[in-house]
Amino acid sequence: MVRVAALQMNSGISPEPNLDALAALAQTVPLLARLAAVDPGREKVGVMHAGGPPGTRGAFSLYVPETYDAGRAYPLVVALHGGSGNGGAFLWSWLREARTREFVVLAPTAIGSTWSLMDPDVDGPSIDAMVEQVAGQWNIDMNRKLLTGMSDGGTFSYVLGLRGDCRFTHLAPVAAAFHPMLLTFADAGRLRDLPVYIVHGVKDWMFPPQLARDAERTLAQAGAKVVYREIVDLSHTYPRDENAAMLDWFVTT
Repeated sequence: MVRVAALQMNSGISPEPNLDALAALAQTVPLLARLAAVDPGREKVGVMHAGGPPGTRGAFSLYVPETYDAGRAYPLVVALHGGSGNGGAFLWSWLREARTREFVVLAPTAIGSTWSLMDPDVDGPSIDAMVEQVAGQWNIDMNRKLLTGMSDGGTFSYVLGLRGDCRFTHLAPVAAAFHPMLLTFADAGRLRDLPVYIVHGVKDWMFPPQLARDAERTLAQAGAKVVYREIVDLSHTYPRDENAAMLDWFVTT
């Protein structure tokens, strides 16, 4: 069962103290709201954390655009951190684009030290419950739900995203590991025409780029609609400059 509590605005100690501190201060200093993702005059928008201080295991961080209007549905990006990260920190990798393009971003933190790659029924239901909680409080476009992640988070995007019961409409693994055995647990109907956006660096020292090339080929052969972006000068790190292209793909595919 997911362990989340009521959403609280920037409570607790953050793993990104300068950024969260700026966001919290902006609630009382309107000028700083131009720099931080907080609207001091509105509730339930900006940066929020559920289930404890940012980065708490099994909890999540959230960004809702300051321009939020309950009368329209907003695309949702669920961004999974890497093996040594947490949602409180990884949320900031998406904040610029989410604020500019008016997306809701949910950044969970794994229940254990990293995502339950060998037992998706640990973190998978937790993530689903988080999405349901957010969709219950904000107007989410159920036809535009992206599951993305970095490293272990990207691998877990494959693990969850290829299953027949997955509720996400698009997948975007970044610097992830992929093994053809994943298809033995995949649903053939789910794979057919599934939009998948793969990003990988040629200089990735942890997961060689051949893994991503194999993923592109294997998924395309299974019927998925795959876009593969191989970045020549990228090592095993998150390519924030790729967010814009990924979102362009997300809203048009």
